[in-house]
Amino acid sequence: MTLEDVKSMIYDITAEFFCGAKVIWAEQINTKPDTPYITLKLGGIRKTLFPIVDGDERAYSCSTTLEINLYTKGKAISVAGCVTGNYINTATSDLFDYFSFIESDVIVDKLATYGLDITLEPPIRDLTALQNDSKYRYRAMAEATVSFTQYTNGPYGVGGRTLPNASGGGTAEISKARTDIIEEADIKDNNYEGGNQE
Repeated sequence: MTLEDVKSMIYDITAEFFCGAKVIWAEQINTKPDTPYITLKLGGIRKTLFPIVDGDERAYSCSTTLEINLYTKGKAISVAGCVTGNYINTATSDLFDYFSFIESDVIVDKLATYGLDITLEPPIRDLTALQNDSKYRYRAMAEATVSFTQYTNGPYGVGGRTLPNASGGGTAEISKARTDIIEEADIKDNNYEGGNQE
């Protein structure tokens, strides 16, 4: 699994739960959507120094931090069947529901088939702020640890990848390069006569 695969899985799982909200990656150039919306952001990647090696393939245990922010209008308050125009702050409880979904048997099993794990790092924080001195923008934020296995192969560690990548890195030649592996060797010692010698 590559980091791009991990990002795709995180986005898909988040969009599956928040089907009535817009899900975007943070730090993209776009206009701020109407609430409710969710922003996702991955932190730095940590990987083990020594991989597990199987022939030409190497597997690195990796982890990163996922920051998720939920912005919402909240739940409308109704009195005697009439909407008052006021809203209850539901940001924290709504984000808690998301992590209950992430930790459910169905989603844990789904992520496990890809070698992916998402674990909440408490607490879920309420970061609600007053906007324009007139109304609140309800916001909750949480962080989670994302663990996955990054596989590399080939003599250059990028075998089978689509290169050059989006940033101009690599070439098709190094992606297709093969490592010559000796499967079997027949070694004979001409000085060996067999039997026990004393």
